[in-house]
Amino acid sequence: MHELSLMAGVMDLARQELERHGASRLTLMRLRFGELDQVLPDALRMAFAAMTAGTSWEGARLELEEEPLELSCPLCGHRFRPGARSALYAPCPSCGETTGFGVVRGEGVFLDHLEAE
Repeated sequence: MHELSLMAGVMDLARQELERHGASRLTLMRLRFGELDQVLPDALRMAFAAMTAGTSWEGARLELEEEPLELSCPLCGHRFRPGARSALYAPCPSCGETTGFGVVRGEGVFLDHLEAE
């Protein structure tokens, strides 16, 4: 369950930001994660609930957004969204190239927004 370690890292970042701004109580955290990261939203929610229970952050809301995968063809530059992860190995819909696609978006975990008191 890599969501627990992901959430621990995000919580550390959030704690640093709150301290930097003189806030102590988190009320909202918004995370964005890429389709390629294979994050399980329910597992993230469970990790967040467990890590905030019994703290001043208990009751804070967690909003999650999955960012769809978008690739770029190295040959023609065409940007496209494959229909499934297995489509990573399908040819470019514009020119037929089959290798070397760049990930434009849909990879990574990002702390997008915090609200605190």
